[in-house]
Amino acid sequence: MPRLRLISPVNPLNHLMESDIARRVTFGRRAVFMPLGLAVAAAVVPRSWQVEIIDECVRPVRVARDVDLVGITAMTCQAPRAYELADAYRRLGVPVILGGIHPSGLPEEALGHAAAVAVGEAEGTLPRMIADFEAGRLGGVYRAEGAVEIAAPRRDLLDKNDYLVWNAVQISRGCPHRCRFCTTHAMYEGRYAMRPPDAICEEIRGLGARRVIFADDNVVGHPRWAREFYTELAKLKVGWCGQATITAARDPELLHLMKRSGCLGLIVGLESHNPESLRLGNKTYCHPDEYMSLLRRMREARIGTWGSFLLGFDCDTVGSLRETVAFARRARLGITCYPILTPYPGTPLYGDYESQGRILTKDWSKYNGTTVVFRPARMTPRELANCQMAAFREFYSWPSMWERLDLWPPQKWAWIINASINQGFAYYYRRQKKQMPDFREAHQWEAEVEVGAAK
Repeated sequence: MPRLRLISPVNPLNHLMESDIARRVTFGRRAVFMPLGLAVAAAVVPRSWQVEIIDECVRPVRVARDVDLVGITAMTCQAPRAYELADAYRRLGVPVILGGIHPSGLPEEALGHAAAVAVGEAEGTLPRMIADFEAGRLGGVYRAEGAVEIAAPRRDLLDKNDYLVWNAVQISRGCPHRCRFCTTHAMYEGRYAMRPPDAICEEIRGLGARRVIFADDNVVGHPRWAREFYTELAKLKVGWCGQATITAARDPELLHLMKRSGCLGLIVGLESHNPESLRLGNKTYCHPDEYMSLLRRMREARIGTWGSFLLGFDCDTVGSLRETVAFARRARLGITCYPILTPYPGTPLYGDYESQGRILTKDWSKYNGTTVVFRPARMTPRELANCQMAAFREFYSWPSMWERLDLWPPQKWAWIINASINQGFAYYYRRQKKQMPDFREAHQWEAEVEVGAAK
């Protein structure tokens, strides 16, 4: 029986710390999320093959000639390690296929480290690749084309006790929008696929969990299908969280149905309160003037909201980013995150910055939302990096918490998460013997940068 090894390289964004304290807090878990993508890939492999999944966040990869074929997935920040592993296997004579977001964005680069590269979904590429391997003609770039049927993941190949979040479920794939900074369109080329509601409900029942997380880019990408699914989901009486566009709140009936189906909270990509930033990102389907009313509607529906803001659009300045945080506070968001705008390969944004000579590094490990990898238009890279930490400091300050979070009825989990983030950053900076950046000291950032430039 031929053997296939599927590998998820170590991912700093998913890997939990090895310290004693972290082990206790996370109940011994080693990683945050299961590599569901590989579990889905395993599901489309012919049963005549023996398949194993190795998540390097959980256990080390054994590079040996003990398998017939190796498949490696990679987000951009994982690409250097993925290439390292691929090269090691190839030196032993083991054929390697590469897939995932980064190889889909730069297939020719990935092909320099593999026999073949999958662009797009595993369901639309992996069966053909295996058939070609068996026929002795594996090679080149394989692209998923047309509609695909989303496969149910092979969870039996993973141990849920290794993960904090073992109850993630994919209900749909893709997004109908075309934001210039997003990898979703680059990966799926505009395709939006939905699973049959009964298949999703069957998978959820099989998990035996009271709470699930929907691992989708947009859980309301197809409103008519969403209504059908949430009507069925309500019968299971489970709680769930997911990611959606804020425009879902324009439809009170859909919002009510989502809440009735068990919706506890939504991650909403607001990106910016500046209309010009949204225009630059081609995210024009919702104007910031609507944000407050739509967020209020979600709050009234008792749906928690986690707002995500991107920092570093061409019209952003230190002052405008401080105003972004002030907006998040006025909107009374329960939780926010502030990733740095990153030009991921395969996106229109990457093409723009590459042609303008603004890419500062192609060390893909730095493409993680926490490192400035391009030259900002109206700030220095250091100022933008400082703004990210200052945003976290200001939003998760105790005065901000008192402003935003309800005391009655108590938002227990929101308080716990906010306080944990506050203390986590404080602990980190104490250990580093550094001062966490503060918007009130922004004039000093500029002075420090000028002195550094003069030297």
